[in-house]
Amino acid sequence: MIRLNFQQGLDGPVRPVPVWAAWLGAAASIAIGVVLFLVAASLALIVIPLAAVAGAIALWRFKARLRAELKARAANPGDPFAQAQQGGRIKIIDAEYRIVEPDEPARR
Repeated sequence: MIRLNFQQGLDGPVRPVPVWAAWLGAAASIAIGVVLFLVAASLALIVIPLAAVAGAIALWRFKARLRAELKARAANPGDPFAQAQQGGRIKIIDAEYRIVEPDEPARR
Protein backbone atom coordinates (compact mmCIF):
# COMPACT_ATOMS: atom_id res chain seq x y z
CA MET A 1 0.00 0.00 0.00
CA ILE A 2 1.25 3.49 -0.85
CA ARG A 3 1.00 5.96 2.02
CA LEU A 4 1.82 9.63 1.95
CA ASN A 5 2.43 11.59 5.09
CA PHE A 6 2.83 15.27 4.35
CA GLN A 7 3.38 16.13 8.02
CA GLN A 8 6.86 14.62 8.05
CA GLY A 9 8.12 16.76 5.17
CA LEU A 10 10.85 15.67 2.82
CA ASP A 11 13.09 14.24 5.56
CA GLY A 12 10.74 11.40 6.45
CA PRO A 13 11.48 7.72 5.99
CA VAL A 14 11.41 6.33 2.47
CA ARG A 15 9.30 3.24 2.08
CA PRO A 16 9.46 1.01 -0.99
CA VAL A 17 6.45 0.55 -3.24
CA PRO A 18 5.16 -3.02 -3.30
CA VAL A 19 6.03 -4.98 -6.42
CA TRP A 20 2.40 -5.66 -7.28
CA ALA A 21 1.67 -1.89 -7.22
CA ALA A 22 4.55 -1.19 -9.58
CA TRP A 23 3.34 -3.88 -11.98
CA LEU A 24 -0.22 -2.58 -11.75
CA GLY A 25 0.93 0.97 -12.55
CA ALA A 26 3.00 -0.22 -15.48
CA ALA A 27 0.12 -2.29 -16.87
CA ALA A 28 -2.28 0.64 -16.51
CA SER A 29 0.18 2.96 -18.28
CA ILE A 30 0.61 0.51 -21.16
CA ALA A 31 -3.15 -0.01 -21.46
CA ILE A 32 -3.81 3.73 -21.58
CA GLY A 33 -1.05 4.17 -24.15
CA VAL A 34 -2.48 1.44 -26.39
CA VAL A 35 -5.99 2.91 -26.15
CA LEU A 36 -4.74 6.41 -27.01
CA PHE A 37 -2.75 5.02 -29.94
CA LEU A 38 -5.80 3.19 -31.30
CA VAL A 39 -8.00 6.27 -30.97
CA ALA A 40 -5.40 8.43 -32.74
CA ALA A 41 -4.95 5.85 -35.51
CA SER A 42 -8.69 5.54 -36.10
CA LEU A 43 -9.07 9.32 -36.26
CA ALA A 44 -6.17 9.48 -38.70
CA LEU A 45 -7.88 6.88 -40.91
CA ILE A 46 -10.89 9.19 -41.11
CA VAL A 47 -9.29 12.65 -41.18
CA ILE A 48 -6.43 12.05 -43.64
CA PRO A 49 -8.62 10.88 -46.56
CA LEU A 50 -11.11 13.71 -45.93
CA ALA A 51 -8.28 16.26 -45.96
CA ALA A 52 -6.85 14.73 -49.14
CA VAL A 53 -10.22 14.89 -50.93
CA ALA A 54 -10.83 18.48 -49.78
CA GLY A 55 -7.34 19.47 -50.95
CA ALA A 56 -7.86 17.82 -54.33
CA ILE A 57 -11.17 19.64 -54.83
CA ALA A 58 -9.61 22.98 -53.81
CA LEU A 59 -6.69 22.42 -56.20
CA TRP A 60 -9.05 21.51 -59.04
CA ARG A 61 -11.12 24.69 -58.50
CA PHE A 62 -7.97 26.81 -58.22
CA LYS A 63 -6.59 25.42 -61.49
CA ALA A 64 -9.90 26.05 -63.27
CA ARG A 65 -9.98 29.65 -62.04
CA LEU A 66 -6.33 30.17 -62.96
CA ARG A 67 -6.93 28.74 -66.44
CA ALA A 68 -9.86 31.15 -66.97
CA GLU A 69 -7.79 34.13 -65.78
CA LEU A 70 -4.91 33.22 -68.10
CA LYS A 71 -7.31 32.85 -71.01
CA ALA A 72 -8.82 36.28 -70.28
CA ARG A 73 -5.38 37.88 -70.11
CA ALA A 74 -4.33 36.20 -73.36
CA ALA A 75 -7.47 37.55 -75.09
CA ASN A 76 -6.68 41.11 -73.97
CA PRO A 77 -2.91 41.46 -73.39
CA GLY A 78 -3.03 45.29 -73.08
CA ASP A 79 -5.30 45.23 -70.01
CA PRO A 80 -3.39 44.23 -66.85
CA PHE A 81 -6.68 43.97 -64.97
CA ALA A 82 -8.42 41.62 -67.41
CA GLN A 83 -10.62 39.11 -65.64
CA ALA A 84 -12.56 36.15 -66.89
CA GLN A 85 -16.27 36.68 -67.37
CA GLN A 86 -18.23 34.28 -65.24
CA GLY A 87 -21.34 32.83 -66.83
CA GLY A 88 -21.36 35.33 -69.69
CA ARG A 89 -22.28 38.21 -67.38
CA ILE A 90 -20.36 41.45 -67.62
CA LYS A 91 -19.56 43.06 -64.31
CA ILE A 92 -19.34 46.85 -64.53
CA ILE A 93 -18.42 49.01 -61.60
CA ASP A 94 -19.18 52.69 -62.07
CA ALA A 95 -18.45 55.43 -59.58
CA GLU A 96 -18.59 59.19 -59.38
CA TYR A 97 -15.91 61.00 -57.43
CA ARG A 98 -16.38 64.52 -56.15
CA ILE A 99 -15.23 66.69 -53.28
CA VAL A 100 -17.80 67.37 -50.59
CA GLU A 101 -17.38 70.70 -48.86
CA PRO A 102 -18.08 70.91 -45.10
CA ASP A 103 -20.86 73.52 -45.50
CA GLU A 104 -22.58 71.69 -48.38
CA PRO A 105 -25.94 70.05 -47.50
CA ALA A 106 -26.12 66.26 -47.54
CA ARG A 107 -27.43 64.63 -50.71
CA ARG A 108 -30.06 61.97 -50.58
